[in-house]
Amino acid sequence: MVKKMDVLRTTMLLNVYDELAKKTLELLEKYKDDQLVASTLVAQGLKVYKSILSEQEFNDMLKIIVDDANKIKPFFEEKDKTVN
Repeated sequence: MVKKMDVLRTTMLLNVYDELAKKTLELLEKYKDDQLVASTLVAQGLKVYKSILSEQEFNDMLKIIVDDANKIKPFFEEKDKTVN
């Protein structure tokens, strides 16, 4: 049986993901600089992780990101490589 809290957390995750994806598109359209937006998003995310994880947890998380880099899907389809 799925716990109510698991469903709530999954719903919140999907909501945050959708909101951030919309905001990301807005920023890409506004600034016309994909790398500027991407690097800022990564930096902000890493700052949050650095604030809430121990040094070991932070380093473990970075290792997982690097090890699983080939599993990351692009934000845009190949034909729509940039918003510019």
